[in-house]
Amino acid sequence: MFTGTAVTSSIGISNYFEDNTPPVTTCTLDPPRPDGLNGWYVSNITVILNATDDDSGVNTTYYHVDGGIWQTYIEPFILVDDGENILIEYYSIDNAGNQEDVKSTNIDIDQTKPEMCFTYEYGGDSEHGWEFTFTVTATDNTSGMERVEFYFNEVLQETVTGPGPTYVWVISWGFPLYYLGVKGLILNSEISEEYVKIFAIFVIVLKYGPFIPNVCAYAYDTAGNWDYDCAGDPNSTDSISPGIYLFKNLTFPNDYGGYIGKFLIRAKFYL
Repeated sequence: MFTGTAVTSSIGISNYFEDNTPPVTTCTLDPPRPDGLNGWYVSNITVILNATDDDSGVNTTYYHVDGGIWQTYIEPFILVDDGENILIEYYSIDNAGNQEDVKSTNIDIDQTKPEMCFTYEYGGDSEHGWEFTFTVTATDNTSGMERVEFYFNEVLQETVTGPGPTYVWVISWGFPLYYLGVKGLILNSEISEEYVKIFAIFVIVLKYGPFIPNVCAYAYDTAGNWDYDCAGDPNSTDSISPGIYLFKNLTFPNDYGGYIGKFLIRAKFYL
């Protein structure tokens, strides 16, 4: 409470007056509204506190964040760390000693894109077609996962929603992944249900393709942050590389078209 003497121009000394009213503090944010989705901020937030008192005037404004140490407010401060329900509490005291009730506001911040891992498997053969299983494992530690979108040649094919962490899309593909064109002289061949083995005197191996689906996956969290990854060549580590081979044993999968004789080979091995 503040008690003092007021002076007027006509009388000189007036009655005493009292200040029993606490100050009023308001909190504004920049940006003023969530710039992400579902009430989430996806950027740093500037917090501005403004206190007013019509009688004795504002003395000090205090604030703390998430139950931390009370600090004297001097200038706007910036929130940079991710968090859900970040609690900002604040109040002011005027020059008469009146203390305002503590006020509060809650903020949700998520500026971090999801963590994702994109893998896939395939099965089948060139005669009956291939089946691809694309799997995304995605997590988000703050706002949580919302969905994963699968694109084939830049066209959206499938949206899998939910908190995850696993999102799966299965498609069938009716063409060979790629094939090796093999042409040349051989000494002999050994053909089984699983493989073709040859001893090459002189063989040229050419790679054609790859004929694989161009699939990309986009992972979105609830706040709207996202990350993506795309499929690569599933046979990139195949043991047979294009080239010219002299006097060398070679093994191919038994999925081929063309001619394999005792001394000549002109065939396509489908992978």
